[in-house]
Amino acid sequence: MKTRMLWITALLVGIGFAGLAATLTPNDPKLTTREVMRSKLDSSQKVLEGIATENFATITVNAQRLVVLSQVAGWQARQTPEYKQLTAEFRRQAESLVKAAKDGNAEAASLAWFQLTISCVNCHKHIRGSRTVEAPLSSSAAVLAAR
Repeated sequence: MKTRMLWITALLVGIGFAGLAATLTPNDPKLTTREVMRSKLDSSQKVLEGIATENFATITVNAQRLVVLSQVAGWQARQTPEYKQLTAEFRRQAESLVKAAKDGNAEAASLAWFQLTISCVNCHKHIRGSRTVEAPLSSSAAVLAAR
């Protein structure tokens, strides 16, 4: 009976992911960065809910959504090597979440979710720092910077 439930869950997860893949594709111009980040936050919260309730289907579906979201055009807020590295780290942690959920391993899913969250914080710190650096210099600041 338990094996049958796992197969049914896997089938439902597969159907859910296929539906997601049909709506979100890399370079999808439909979603703005704000919409992508909102979807990322929603999926991350659902992953946490899945971890807390040991609902591995919820974790899997939402972790797979995070992987796909990290590939859509609206995700690409910057085109720097650091940003690309941070995005790759996020995707790696989201993929670790998928694997942990498929393995039914709540501890590994918890660790991957924590590391994924840290990657979010690091990226947002990077973006805030980039904005500060990219701010236009006043004429007196430009003269001082040129010295």
